[in-house]
Amino acid sequence: MIRRKYTADEITALQTAYEQAIYEVYNGKETIALRIGHCCPKLDALMIQQGFNSWALITAYNPYSQSLSAPENQQRHQKLVEYLQLKLTYLPAVGRDTDGIWTPEQSLCIFDVELQQAIAIGQKFDQNAIVYGELNQQIELVWL
Repeated sequence: MIRRKYTADEITALQTAYEQAIYEVYNGKETIALRIGHCCPKLDALMIQQGFNSWALITAYNPYSQSLSAPENQQRHQKLVEYLQLKLTYLPAVGRDTDGIWTPEQSLCIFDVELQQAIAIGQKFDQNAIVYGELNQQIELVWL
């Protein structure tokens, strides 16, 4: 998909939406909530337990924030799963807006991924940004 050019106002609106979104990681029956600019002790504890140092939350849904149909998004998500299946450890995740206007985006929380590798995965799946974190650090929104 071709990345469209955004106006300054559109970029500001996207940035605000991404920063205010609710991100959740699912570890069995436990839901771990993530917020941009905050630390997440629950995710840090899981990472320490598993010996991980970093993670990235990446979706394949709605490339460049352009809405696709549910079947198209599911197909893209499956391609992301297949791409990662033998390479990296991950847990299911979701990103959604606080007002419930957007359809939640299935995502993956990928562990022990370096920032540059996470950026490359986000770019491969036509995303504007990814969510990235390191052990005991604030969660970051990284524009691609």
